[in-house]
Amino acid sequence: MRTLLRTLALLAAVSLIVAVGFVIYDYFQAQGNFPYETYIGSVDVSGLNQSQALEKLRELKASQVFSPLITIEADQLTFVFPPETAGLGIDHEKSVKEAFAATHRNGYLKDLKERFQRGPLRLKPVFTLDEGRLASVIEALAAEINASPRDATIILYEETGGYNIEPENAGKEVRIKDSIELFKSRLAQGERTFPLIIEHSAPRVTEADLRAQPPVYRLSAFTTYYGTHDSPNRIHNIKLIASWLEGTLLMSGESFSLARALGDITPERGFKEAYTIIGGELVPSLGGGACQIATTLYNAVSLADLKIIQRRNHSFYFNIYPLGRDATVYPGQLDFKFENDTGQPILIKAAATNRRLSFRIYGTPNGKTVKFSSPSVEMLAEGRFRPATVKEVLDADNPFKTTVTRSVFDAGGKLLKSETISSYYKLYGEKSNVPIARPEPR
Repeated sequence: MRTLLRTLALLAAVSLIVAVGFVIYDYFQAQGNFPYETYIGSVDVSGLNQSQALEKLRELKASQVFSPLITIEADQLTFVFPPETAGLGIDHEKSVKEAFAATHRNGYLKDLKERFQRGPLRLKPVFTLDEGRLASVIEALAAEINASPRDATIILYEETGGYNIEPENAGKEVRIKDSIELFKSRLAQGERTFPLIIEHSAPRVTEADLRAQPPVYRLSAFTTYYGTHDSPNRIHNIKLIASWLEGTLLMSGESFSLARALGDITPERGFKEAYTIIGGELVPSLGGGACQIATTLYNAVSLADLKIIQRRNHSFYFNIYPLGRDATVYPGQLDFKFENDTGQPILIKAAATNRRLSFRIYGTPNGKTVKFSSPSVEMLAEGRFRPATVKEVLDADNPFKTTVTRSVFDAGGKLLKSETISSYYKLYGEKSNVPIARPEPR
C-alpha cells in the first residue's frame, strides 16, 4: 500500500513538474508569439511571431486564407466564385496585428484559461474590398436577375367562348448600392454567403383578378369598312395599330389613351404615309388611317357603355363612318380617351383585314343595351344653322353639324341614361372639291 502511495505521489509530482514546465515554456513562448492552435482564417500561425506570420500570410490569396469560394444568393438563384472575383482581398498587416492583440489582451493566465475552454482559436482576417469590382460583379448578376413585371393575360377563343389565363410575374430589380453595403456588413462578420437585396414590383393585372371576373362576355362589337380609294399604305397603318391594340386589358378604373397607345409616329416603328387632315386639307403623312382606329374603337366603347373622357370628330366627314359618330386622333394634338368604369376587367379584341376593321369589347354581363338615334343635321346657311338633309348638305357644300342621342337601357328596358353627341364638319369629305396638298404615295 505504501509503495502504491509513493508511486502515485511520484506520478503527481512528475505531472506537476511537467505542467509547470509546460506553463513556463508556453508563457515565454506566448509573449512574442502566437499561442498554440491559433489560426488567422484557415492559416495556422501557432508559435509564429508577428513577422513570421506576416511572411506566411503574404504568400496567400483571399481564397487560401478566407474561403476557396463565396456565394451570392438572389431569390432562388445561387452564384459561386472565388472571393478575388468579387474584389475581396486580405490586409495582411492588420490581420496579423489584430490577431496578435486578440490573443494577448487579458494577461497570460486569463488567455491560457480561455484557450483551454474554447479549444483552437480561429480569428477573422481583416479584409480589403475593391467596391468597383464588386459593383461590376453585382451589375452583371443584376442583368440576369432584373425583370419587368409581367401582367397576367387572358387568351379568349371567340369562336368557342373558351379562354386561358396566363399567370403574372412580379418585377425584380437588384438594389446594387444596398447589396454592396450588406455584403460589407456580412463580410465583417466572416460570412461566406451574401444575399442580394431585390426590390419586387407588383404587376398591374394578376391571375386572381382575371379568374374572379374573367372578361369573356361580349359587351359590344363594331366594324367599319375602308373606302374604295384607300391606299395600301393606309390599310397597312390600320393593320399595324390594330395588332398593337389586340388583347388590351383594362382593369376597373383604368383609362385608355389612343394617342399614348400609338406612341411616336415614325418610320422605324413601321408607319407609312397616307392621307391625314392637316390645316383643312388632305396631306400625306406618317400614320394616316389612325382615325379609322379611333372611330371604330369609339363606337365599340360607346356601345359597351364605357365612360368617354375625350373625343373629337373629324373636320371633314367621310361616309365610311357613321354620321355624327366619328372620332379622330393625332398624338400631341388630338386624342380619344375612355375609362373602364364597369367595376370589372375588360378585354379589347381587334382585327383588321384588307377590307374592314373590327373592335370587340369583352367584360362581364351587365344586361345593358345601348342605342343610337338617327343623326339630326343642321346646315350653316346665311350665318345660321337650320335643319337640313344630307342631300341638301351635299348640294350646298356648306359646313354642317349633327346631333345624335345615345341611350342606355337596363335588362328590363328601363332608361338608365342618355347623352347628346354633337359634331361639327367643315366639309363632306367624299366630294371632289376636298383640298388635297399632294398625291398620296402608293
